[in-house]
Amino acid sequence: MRQFGSVLDDIPIRYFVPLGFLVATLVTFLVYLFVALPEAEEKAYALTEKDFNRTISDMQGRYNTLLSEGNQFSVSQDIFITADDPTVHALAILSADGLIRFAYNSSLNGQPYEALDVRLDEKQIRRALLTGQIVEVRDREKKTITGYAGLGFVEDGVMAKNLLIYVQSTAELAGEIQHTALHLVSLMGLTLFVLALFVLILTWLKIDRRLKKLLIASNKLASEEEGIDFDIGGRDELGQLAGQLKTTSRILSHKQARTNEAMKKAQAATEIKSEFLSNMSHEIRTPMNGVISGLNLLMSSKDEDEKNELMGASLSSAHALLNIINDILDFSKLEAGKLSVHPAPFLLARMLRDIHILMRPVAAEKCNALVLDVGDGCDTCVVADEVRLRQVINNLVSNALKFTEGGTITVSVALQKNALEQQLEVRVQDTGAGISQEDLERLFQRFSQLRNAMEKRTGGTGLGLAISQQLVQLMGGTIGVESELGEGSTFWFRIPVEVRETAEVKDAGADIGAGQARQAKILLAEDVVINQMLITKMLKTLGHEVILAEDGEKAINLLDRDNGFDLILMDNQMPVLSGMEATKRIRARTDSKAAIPIIALTADALMEQRDAFFSAGINGFVSKPIEIDKLRLEIARVLSEA
Repeated sequence: MRQFGSVLDDIPIRYFVPLGFLVATLVTFLVYLFVALPEAEEKAYALTEKDFNRTISDMQGRYNTLLSEGNQFSVSQDIFITADDPTVHALAILSADGLIRFAYNSSLNGQPYEALDVRLDEKQIRRALLTGQIVEVRDREKKTITGYAGLGFVEDGVMAKNLLIYVQSTAELAGEIQHTALHLVSLMGLTLFVLALFVLILTWLKIDRRLKKLLIASNKLASEEEGIDFDIGGRDELGQLAGQLKTTSRILSHKQARTNEAMKKAQAATEIKSEFLSNMSHEIRTPMNGVISGLNLLMSSKDEDEKNELMGASLSSAHALLNIINDILDFSKLEAGKLSVHPAPFLLARMLRDIHILMRPVAAEKCNALVLDVGDGCDTCVVADEVRLRQVINNLVSNALKFTEGGTITVSVALQKNALEQQLEVRVQDTGAGISQEDLERLFQRFSQLRNAMEKRTGGTGLGLAISQQLVQLMGGTIGVESELGEGSTFWFRIPVEVRETAEVKDAGADIGAGQARQAKILLAEDVVINQMLITKMLKTLGHEVILAEDGEKAINLLDRDNGFDLILMDNQMPVLSGMEATKRIRARTDSKAAIPIIALTADALMEQRDAFFSAGINGFVSKPIEIDKLRLEIARVLSEA
C-alpha cells in the first residue's frame, strides 16, 4: 500500500484528476444544459415577477414622499436596509444628470451611474426619467430583473426628477429551481454516485491528506510563525508547492526582519524631526516676538534713548531671525544637492581679521575672550570658497560662544602641506561645558540637538553643525570634534586650498573707499511699495538722487527720456516686465546707455539665480533683506569699476 501511494505521489495532478471527473462532468453538463437550465430559469423569472413590480411601485411612492419632505436621511436608511437583502444586486437613486444621489454603498454617492456594478440600459433610463413610469428589463445572462422607476417631487421649491434603479437576482429561488428540476437530476444521481465514490477514494489518496498538511503550513505562514516544517514528498505539483512554500517562508522571515529594522529607524527619524520642528517653532517665534514687540513699543515711545534701545533690540532680533532662515534654506539646498562651491582667490589673513572683529563683541557679551592664533605663512592669498569658509568658521565660533561663559575661545589657523596638496586647518577650542560621549556620537546628525541643560538655555536651530559638515565635505575636506564633558571642546576641519601670490588679489578696499565719495543719480526699479520707501530712504541717506520706476518697462521708458542716470537698481520679480528681461533689453541697446551699471536687488539668493543675473548683464548683486552698509559698499564697488 505504501509503494502504491508513492507511485500515486509521482503522477502529475494535471493527468490524474481529469480522468476521474471527465465522464461525470460531461453527463452533468448535457443534462443541465438541455433540460434543467431552461426550465429552471423560466420558473425563477416567473416567481420573481410576482413580487418585483409591487416592490418597486411601493418604493417609488415612498421615496417620492420622503424626498418631497426633504427627508434624505430616511431615504438613505431605507435604501441601506432594503439592499441588505442578498437578492438585491443594486439599489440606487440617480439625479437627472446621471449622478448617483443615494446608493446601497455610500462610497458611490456623487459618481456617474456607470460606477454601479450592474448592467444598465441608457435608453430605459431616459424613458423612465421622461415618463415617470416603471420599466422592467430581464437579463437572462446575469439572471436578474432590473427596474427603472421615475421619481418626481418638489425639492427646495423646484420640481425635481430622479430615477430609482432596482436590480434583483433570481438566485434566492434555488430551492424552487431544485424542486422543479429534481425529477431530472434524479435520473443521473445513481450514475454519478458510483463515479463520485471512485474519484473520492483516489482524491483522498492523492490530494486530501497532503493538502491538509499544506493548509496547516500556509496558516502558520499567514500568522507569521517561524520554523515551518512538514513532510510532503513527491515530485508532482503538491510536492513542488511544498518546496516553494518552505522557500517563501525563509524569504519572508528575512524580509520581516529587515522591515522591522527599517520601521524602528523610520520611527526614530520621525521623533527627531518632530522635536526639530517643535524647536524651529520656538526659535523662529522668539526673534519674531522681539521684532514685533520692539516695533510696537517704538511707535509709542517718546524717549530718544528708549527709542534707540528698542531699535537696537528689534534689529538684533531681525538679524537672529534672518540667521535662522538662512540656516534652514542652506540646509534645504544642501539636502537637495543644489548648493555648490565657487573657489576664488582671497586674502586669508584679512578674512580671519574680519571674523575676529565681528565676533569679539559677541564674545564680550558673555565675558569671553576671543583669541586668534594665526600660523606662519597664513598672511597670503589662497583659492577657496571664501563665503562658505567664512560661514563654517562663524558657525563653529558661534557654537563655542553659546556654550562658554567667562572663558576663552581660541581660533587656530595653519597652512599644512603634504605630498599631494596644500591644506588649511582651522581649530576652534573653547573652555565651555564640553560634550558627553552620547552626544558626540550624534553631534553631526540631521535634525539632532544636544539635550543638556546648557543648550536649553542657549537655544539654536541645531542645524549649524550639520550644515558645517556638509559644506566642509562639499569643499573636499573633513571635520571632527574632540571633547569631554566639563573639559571644553575643540572643533576642527581641514580643506584643500591653493596658495597664490598676494598680488593676484585686487585691493578692492581702496577702490570702494574712493567710490563712496561719489554721489550718483540712481534709477530704482521696484514694484513693492514698502520696499520702494525703504530703499529710497537708504539711497537718500547715502546722498544719492533717486528716480522710481514700478516695473521693468517703466524703467526702460524713464531711461529713454533721461540721459543723466549713473546707476540702475533692478528688482527681478516685477509685473509687466521682469528685472532680468529689462536688463537684457538695456544691454541690447546700441547707444551709450547700454553700458549703465546695473545692480540686482532680489530675494533670489540661489547661486544659480545669481549666475543667471550676471549672464543677463548685471554688474552687482544685493540680496534681500537689504542692509544699508552692504548696499553702500556694492554701489561704491560697481561705480568704481565703471
